[in-house]
Amino acid sequence: MSDQILIRVYWAVVLCTVGLMGFSVASPGLAADAFDTRTGAWRMTGVMAAPEAVQAAAANGPFVYAISSTHVAKYDRQSGQRIAVSQGEARHLNSGFFWKERLYCAHSNYPKQPEQSQVKVLDVESMQLTTFHDFHDFGGSLTWVIRLGDHWWCNFAHYGDANHKTFLVKFDNDLRELARWTYPDSIIRQLGRYSLSGGIWHDGELLVTGHDDPALLRVALPEQGSVLVDKGRQPAPFTGQGIADDPVTGGLVGINRAKQQVVFAADPKWRLRLLTYNIHHGEGVDGKLDLERIASVIRSVEPDVVALQEVDRKVKRTKSVDQPEELSRLTKMHVVFGDNIPLQGGHYGNAVLSRFPIRASRNHRLPRLDEGEQRGVLEVELDWPASSPDRSNVRVLATHLDHRPDDRERVASVRVMNDLIQANPSQPALLMGDLNAVPDSSPLKELQSHWTRANDQPVPTIPVEKPKHQIDYILLRPTNRWKVVETRALDEAVASDHRAFLTVVEFVGVDNAR
Repeated sequence: MSDQILIRVYWAVVLCTVGLMGFSVASPGLAADAFDTRTGAWRMTGVMAAPEAVQAAAANGPFVYAISSTHVAKYDRQSGQRIAVSQGEARHLNSGFFWKERLYCAHSNYPKQPEQSQVKVLDVESMQLTTFHDFHDFGGSLTWVIRLGDHWWCNFAHYGDANHKTFLVKFDNDLRELARWTYPDSIIRQLGRYSLSGGIWHDGELLVTGHDDPALLRVALPEQGSVLVDKGRQPAPFTGQGIADDPVTGGLVGINRAKQQVVFAADPKWRLRLLTYNIHHGEGVDGKLDLERIASVIRSVEPDVVALQEVDRKVKRTKSVDQPEELSRLTKMHVVFGDNIPLQGGHYGNAVLSRFPIRASRNHRLPRLDEGEQRGVLEVELDWPASSPDRSNVRVLATHLDHRPDDRERVASVRVMNDLIQANPSQPALLMGDLNAVPDSSPLKELQSHWTRANDQPVPTIPVEKPKHQIDYILLRPTNRWKVVETRALDEAVASDHRAFLTVVEFVGVDNAR
């Protein structure tokens, strides 16, 4: 990520893990000054300078799009450099969202009368902007358009004393009107002389924005009637205007209009983006040794915590590079390494990367049967802030188990890890790594007596070209302290001989646990 982008906010948890012995390697560029502790507030996680960021922002993986009234500018997410600017007619673009790899934007002739509205579409390869659908004079100025399921949702705004006439329309696939609603007075009163500038569906609710108002207004469809339901207001780092989903972070992108910045924000829920990745000492299936490629895979999903397996530290076969330190530098994350095997003048083992400072760590050697390879589990303590849902101790275990067909050593290792967490069975914990075992195997059954797999159904991670089996996992305990939001294997098949496995979880406070 570029220095123009502030790293995701600092979290802090106090972990009282008996016998933890700590060291951490701080990485450059980490920032923790953007955290908002107000209840329900969206947290700023980064900014990007963009002169075009005066109407809205959108994102699609490696690229971020800043939207002005007349143009859309394409920026590289990592470098913050502008790559291209749209071509094509536009008078008043308002917001945009991605669908089928194209950017769809609300457009109008505001402030001219009669009002004319269109949905514009941007081909992000050619950067050509064309008209997708023309509403002509539909009775309002189109300020945002989005998709949910098989339907289009469009907001047609009025301004000043006519704000109360602003309305939401649900269309079918062919943009034929199915239903419409107006907004409650409690929403309208917050708009001033302007109207609603942005909107997006999020967790079953509609989040809408005003004009230069740093808040998201929560709205729901009514069970009956034609007036939407006001669900409350959430502070946000955006200054109103258009917002969109960010598929990389799972949060939102919007703008700071006055500063001409794209703003990245995280959900007020306490979510962690977890990644486990067997990196094959940085050697890809093409035979190339390339740590930058590994770091790029990691950066592509902006994880909070990463468990790495098959990591070399100053080993001759990998040019005596300190791979944990180098990956820390390339990802701008803190790192800790657990060595299990002396190898070619250096060491081989597991590592953990973290957006959050690493308070302490301890590497435990696991049982070694029949002259097998020495394995270990790296136990890590992270710093999370006092504003977390509660002050629970949270433990992270990162491991890589025996690869031989016989399950005996893996079962013995699993029992050691289960014993590690038995001192406090109610303590929230995460187990991440390459377990070299399929879901219905004896080691997994042994683990699942104490842990819950993040994914109910297998998510294949090997062989990397066409995965058929899952052997890389993230497990949680106790179940009532975690809500799984997403699990998937990353679509990258060259950098290593394993797919990286991503899990997004929501940490539940004691008061909300069931």
